[in-house]
Amino acid sequence: MAKQPEFTKYLPLDGWFRTQPASKRQLTVTFEQVEKILGAPLPASSVKPSWWTNVYPKIQSHRTCWLNHGWLVDEYDPASKAVKFIRTK
Repeated sequence: MAKQPEFTKYLPLDGWFRTQPASKRQLTVTFEQVEKILGAPLPASSVKPSWWTNVYPKIQSHRTCWLNHGWLVDEYDPASKAVKFIRTK
């Protein structure tokens, strides 16, 4: 899979998902927590549900951070700016 040049800004998030204990079956994180992990603000498009889809991209993107490590977005709550992930493997 080709790396999109902008993917490098999501490497901290990729690492965070990679290091979640196998015993964790679900996680709920706020946008603020994701921004702390990244050390940078999320893009404006992150308020759209489409940003949080589980569609595997053709080019490595922010979604591969969770998909590559067996996580899926289960719920997206735009009001609280929180996302619930569930582990699939």
